[in-house]
Amino acid sequence: MPLIDEAAIIPGTGFIFLADPDTPKPMAITDPRNPGPAWTNIGHTSLDDMPEIARDGDDPETIGTWQNAKLRQTSPDVTYSITFQSVQATADTYRLYFGAGKDRVQPDGSFRIPARPEPQVAALLFVIVDGQHLLPLWHPRTSLLGSDAVSLDATKFMQFPITATLLGSDSLGGDIGEWATVTSTGPSS
Repeated sequence: MPLIDEAAIIPGTGFIFLADPDTPKPMAITDPRNPGPAWTNIGHTSLDDMPEIARDGDDPETIGTWQNAKLRQTSPDVTYSITFQSVQATADTYRLYFGAGKDRVQPDGSFRIPARPEPQVAALLFVIVDGQHLLPLWHPRTSLLGSDAVSLDATKFMQFPITATLLGSDSLGGDIGEWATVTSTGPSS
């Protein structure tokens, strides 16, 4: 594997976008704040608690025969998820955290919390920015729902932890997403 200096990313800034399920990935992102009209920015997220990509599932198991003790390794079932901390107290954040549709916003602007949450299914796009380098991470189907306690601290922003579980998509033959290689916005960025 060659040494590629630009591929070593420091995720100093990033943007998270949602769109309707199975929205195609943007062809070329030149502005990390605007990947295209189909995508809606979810707003501010925590700098202290950066997004976390998790892997949950069985570890591969090595199985063998009498003749070869390490003949084959199993392919375990694995679930991937991305958790981020929204710091905006808005109806959109509440919908994702509490698992509710747009019909929960009341005429006075308040948000009615459902007794039984329903994960919101959406396409998810992360655009990680390192100077003039961009790293887009696209997932056409995710299930979004609040994943932990809302964090209150008198010296920090209020945080709403939301986890996006990556789902298989027919548009990708059942796969869960595509991560691009690093692109450049050019020397003027």
